[in-house]
Amino acid sequence: MSNLKYRIAFIVALVAVSIGMLIPRDTIERVKRADGSIGYDTVKRVPLKRGLDLQGGMHLTLEPDESNGVIADKAAAIERALKVVRTRVDEFGVAEPVVQKSGTDKIIVELPGIDDPERAIQVVQKSAFLKFQITDKSQSLERVIPRLDGIVKERKLGQNLPNVRGDTGVKPALSTLFSDTAKKTAADTGVTSTTGPFSQYVQPAGVVPGLFYVEASRQTEIDSYLRNPLIQAALPPGKDVRWGVDSVSAGGRWMRPLYVLDSRPIITGEYLTDARPNQVPIEGTVVEFQLNNEGGRRFRTETGKHVKDYMAIVLDDRVMSAPVIQSAIGTRGQITLGGGGLQAATDLALVLRAGALPVPLKVAEARNIGASLGEDSIHKGVTAGVLAILLVVVIMAGYYRFSGLLSVAGLVLYTLFTIAALAMFGAVLTLPGIAGFVLSIGMAVDANVLIFERIREEMVHGKTVRTAIEEGFRHAMPAIVDSNITTALTAAVLYQFGTGPVRGFAVTLLAGIAASMFTAVFVVRTFFLVWLSRHRTADALSI
Repeated sequence: MSNLKYRIAFIVALVAVSIGMLIPRDTIERVKRADGSIGYDTVKRVPLKRGLDLQGGMHLTLEPDESNGVIADKAAAIERALKVVRTRVDEFGVAEPVVQKSGTDKIIVELPGIDDPERAIQVVQKSAFLKFQITDKSQSLERVIPRLDGIVKERKLGQNLPNVRGDTGVKPALSTLFSDTAKKTAADTGVTSTTGPFSQYVQPAGVVPGLFYVEASRQTEIDSYLRNPLIQAALPPGKDVRWGVDSVSAGGRWMRPLYVLDSRPIITGEYLTDARPNQVPIEGTVVEFQLNNEGGRRFRTETGKHVKDYMAIVLDDRVMSAPVIQSAIGTRGQITLGGGGLQAATDLALVLRAGALPVPLKVAEARNIGASLGEDSIHKGVTAGVLAILLVVVIMAGYYRFSGLLSVAGLVLYTLFTIAALAMFGAVLTLPGIAGFVLSIGMAVDANVLIFERIREEMVHGKTVRTAIEEGFRHAMPAIVDSNITTALTAAVLYQFGTGPVRGFAVTLLAGIAASMFTAVFVVRTFFLVWLSRHRTADALSI
């Protein structure tokens, strides 16, 4: 009798826990705020989430971008890129995304509920490789500008370029638009000719060493020259030429900054451990970053050697800013975005935390998935589940009578336990998942059918009700275990190698198998024991 009390107490405790799991409660989740940033907020809900097929979202197929060179081992590169993309997507604020390999050279990304596809593509594609480089102090570009102009003239590189401004005459050198220091720098280096595009449109700013300005309307032309292999070969060795991200106005003309930097970075973003967006009154939107101890030591040593020099903060080969080093810098610093919004700072901080992609990625396929299955399909799925339960109730009660009613009571608890298990583990509800749940309802009573038939056989052989029940459960166990284990193994394979809705099906099926075995073997047997304790002299069983 004491054993029966423990069994009842255990079942009651599980019911209480299951009900508790399904009560809506406050949970902290990533949410998108009104200003576009991703943060954490408290929401009240049942911890069951809807998958991509029920609420819609976005599907991306990514593959290595080999436009700038062939990637030797794409499989290994994709494996490394997979970790970076998964980290970025997890921090993007999407509930239950899917990020996995497809074959050996593709990554599949599914983002349920995403409402900003362009931003999502930028986040997963962005390289986000951070470097800190000292601006050139040797005036190396000024010395080779005549040679660069000569290459353009000799090779007639500009013939196929459109005249962006529609100019018909020669414009004055840009040095006339800047400070006296810039004019002196140009004069000292002999770069006063306006016979070539570099001498005419690339002029030193003078104040910051290594900084030049190019008229915005001429940026495309100059950039095309800089990409030419002949021009690249003639550029100063050991130097990088990088565009800045901001524009400035001079003499009513918009100018784009062009930096010449020492190729060797004093430190890279590989030592970065954290990055957070912020807005400060004077500098505007910034991204504050922190380096690990090793990175901090290197940064302090290198910046200590370059006090009063200008240090360019280079992100994906674009100069974000070039502040002067006032003193040695340790483990903390910041990237100033100027007029950039908080969302841009949030995204930049996100990709910096996740790390740089080992290979550039391009979007091979991008499609929005509407909630095509949506509420109507949820309603139909729930209706199918309710009808399945009602049919099972009618069949079990009509065929097995009182024993069938005990199995129906177990089926009610099975439903409660299964949904509670899904809620406990934060499972994603998909339409195939609903189908898996409906399927497992039939499996839930399958074990009871085996048990009841064995009990009938034992009673036919003249055994007492109590003995028949005990023998029925004992002899049916091997068949129940075998059938459920084989199904569970299949579901485990689907979960391991499936994606999205297939995984949802596998999860609900696994939860249903575990709940069905427990209710059929433990709960229904407990119901029989309760009945036997009240009918000790029973010589018949309604089965």
